[in-house]
Amino acid sequence: MKTLRKIAVLFILTNLINFGASDIEGKIAQIRKDFSSTNAVKNYVIKEVEDSDQSTDSGVVKYYLQDGVVKKIVAEYFGESGNNLTEYYIKNGKVYFIFDKTEKYNVPYYVDSKWYKENEIKNGEIFDKRKSKFFEKRYYFDENEKLIRYIDENKKIVENGKKLREIEKDMLKKYFRIKK
Repeated sequence: MKTLRKIAVLFILTNLINFGASDIEGKIAQIRKDFSSTNAVKNYVIKEVEDSDQSTDSGVVKYYLQDGVVKKIVAEYFGESGNNLTEYYIKNGKVYFIFDKTEKYNVPYYVDSKWYKENEIKNGEIFDKRKSKFFEKRYYFDENEKLIRYIDENKKIVENGKKLREIEKDMLKKYFRIKK
């Protein structure tokens, strides 16, 4: 009888875990549909604002509006050693997806043979955009702006609750800074 009870409890727990996973997968599928719909729109009004607070060289934030409502925000920052592009997707006034792409240059963009000569340094590696490395991260949020999935630069899926809360806090802070 105890064995049967243990089997029943295991069966129930397995089904609850699978239900939670399928619920997340359903939300992810909806986020992907919303992402495609947002990007399919061709007639956005785009409002561009400089944002030099986040970069050594320059930065720009573009707000994509439809009927006066922000649907997407793209923040792009440029620095001497790389650049960063972050896209925020918004539905019903809340962020539901963030795509973050970082380009890391092989050396600062101003390093060339002339730079070595001017600085009296033995020639070394020079800037070559083709040697840049790219890193992408994806953040999936539910309808309450709770991070439900994070995919890191190594394409590793993170769904650990504590880790997600830390990442969520950091990303929402960045989002609310530029949301306006």
